[in-house]
Amino acid sequence: MPPPRRPIFPFSLRIVRRFGEEGFGQISASLAFTTLLSLVPLAGLMLAIASAFPAFKAFIDHVDNLLVAHLLPAGSAGLISGKIFQFSRRASEVSVFGAMVLVFTAFLLMNTVERAFNHVWRVSVPRPMWHRLWLYALVVAVWPIVIGSLLAATSYAVTASLGWISGGGGIRAYVFKGISLAVLVLFFAFLYRAVPNATVRWRDAMLAGVCAAGGFAILQKGFELYLAYFPSYKAIYGAFATVPIFLLWVYLSWAVVLLGALVAATLPDFGGNTPRKHRRR
Repeated sequence: MPPPRRPIFPFSLRIVRRFGEEGFGQISASLAFTTLLSLVPLAGLMLAIASAFPAFKAFIDHVDNLLVAHLLPAGSAGLISGKIFQFSRRASEVSVFGAMVLVFTAFLLMNTVERAFNHVWRVSVPRPMWHRLWLYALVVAVWPIVIGSLLAATSYAVTASLGWISGGGGIRAYVFKGISLAVLVLFFAFLYRAVPNATVRWRDAMLAGVCAAGGFAILQKGFELYLAYFPSYKAIYGAFATVPIFLLWVYLSWAVVLLGALVAATLPDFGGNTPRKHRRR
């Protein structure tokens, strides 16, 4: 028996209505503000973990390339990522008390994201503290290494295979972009599957990950067109033009992430006899 078809229009209308009625725009703003406070400490923790293993230096470069290619606004991506990693490396020079503050700030972002996702799935009971700390540590310590490893291995494999093809540079660029998008889909799917205190099917998480990655691609292209054809912001802000661009980008990025979470949370309601999600124990 074929799976039930999901009506696209009612499905999309449900997501848009929930986003507006339940204040996800304000939640995106809250996440954006917390991100501005936590971004450098979080990147500093990741760099500290990766720098403990010299072999992971190449992985940091690949994660940086992923940020520039897909997760930062076009035209300012290189400058923004450079400043983030520059400030992050300075985080290793702080005192023990300062390091504790950095860790607390980084985990504050994780906790805010978890509460936002629980709101998407209408979960009122959070995980036990030890489970939350384990999940946060997994995201901070393991996923940068996983992403870097996948991109590094793919880079080596593609370079080796295309070395026999003349003029393979263009093909290599498209392959790298496709692989980077696939890694991004997996990362979002992991977030939608693991972060909320609810049972989320991998199929729903993967579909939501595809939507979120596609949303980032559209958002980045929109920024690229705006910066190319409406450069008036440079005349207004001058040397500080990157600041409002980055602020708006962070806000819209969280809106895309939350829309993806709404997709994952709404899919079971349009899946026929698919059981409702329940809280994890």
